[in-house]
Amino acid sequence: MRDPLPVLLLLPPAGASRAERWVAAGRLAAALDLVACLRRLEDLGPISCLADEPEDRLALSAAGVLPWSSPTAPFHFGRVLGEFAAAHPRQGMVYFGGASAPLATPHLLQPSLAQVRRTETPLALVNNYYSTDWMIVSDADRMLGFVEHLTGDNPLGWVLEHDAGIQTLGLPPSGGTRADVDTPSDLLLLHGHPALGPALRHFLEAAPAESLAKIRGLKAVLTTPGKTLGVIGRSSSHLWRELERKGEFWVRLFVEERGMLANGRAARGEVRSLIGELVDLLGPAAFVARLAEMADAVLWDTRVWMAHRRLWPSASDRFSADLGWYDDVADRDLRALAEATDRAPIPLLCGGHGVVSGAGLALLESLGDDASYQP
Repeated sequence: MRDPLPVLLLLPPAGASRAERWVAAGRLAAALDLVACLRRLEDLGPISCLADEPEDRLALSAAGVLPWSSPTAPFHFGRVLGEFAAAHPRQGMVYFGGASAPLATPHLLQPSLAQVRRTETPLALVNNYYSTDWMIVSDADRMLGFVEHLTGDNPLGWVLEHDAGIQTLGLPPSGGTRADVDTPSDLLLLHGHPALGPALRHFLEAAPAESLAKIRGLKAVLTTPGKTLGVIGRSSSHLWRELERKGEFWVRLFVEERGMLANGRAARGEVRSLIGELVDLLGPAAFVARLAEMADAVLWDTRVWMAHRRLWPSASDRFSADLGWYDDVADRDLRALAEATDRAPIPLLCGGHGVVSGAGLALLESLGDDASYQP
């Protein structure tokens, strides 16, 4: 009989601004729902969490989660993962970013866990091979020589297979496998999804009224035949396919700079954006006005525009802009864009990669009953 697999959750610092604190509260709600989901799975051992915020540690402890500490300073994702694996030798393990699976259900996770448990050769299942947020691995010891390569979790799937020699499989794209809470809009687009847990559902019911109005407006466009949705940024063919499958609406898809973070273009200042050049040429207000003439609603991954400027705003500024709280934005250009998008005559939701990928998929899944979601 194999020992149950230990679980490690990681929750990041909250930040000081009201926008950052709002996202942090949503991440905690998602983490609590994830813990409740994991407790319903067979063959999982104790759940441990490294959380930066005292209130997160307190809430998770009350839910039966064990605290995990690391001597590593400053924080290095790979080293922390390696320390956890070394503390559970000759075992597999499960890793989740604390808010990386806000739509996880036992129906989604149990088959993956069972597949890893019954394998006779090293195997890892990850939510996304090219941009990993969570994994289930049968032989964690094999990672130990390669943890220095992991400055974050995104390259985890690639490193597991190409460096550690573990067969690594990515799960099919869906809201359940791709939704991840990185920005305020990632949270908002989960509103009304059938797989939401009680903590996150309660949190989203109390979301800012103006933000929920945008979500309702987006859903109205997506359920009205003949309307047009604009999608701007690092979108994938998965979202486009689901947009075409789900509704009787038109899509204007402007895809730019996929992989700009993973391959280092953003860090090297090499991002080029035609949309960004149009914003610069016309000005934010005029660009949004033109956009509103071409689409009835828009999902906009504004991080491409930010990287195009080569001036990356703070998390406080990014999150405040996403929520339309432009008075809280210190960056002058981002404040002007945030005010223009907030005053748009159409539902226009800005965010990061998630709004045109995992959270966008979750939005589509929330439009009607989906039999694939089971408790």
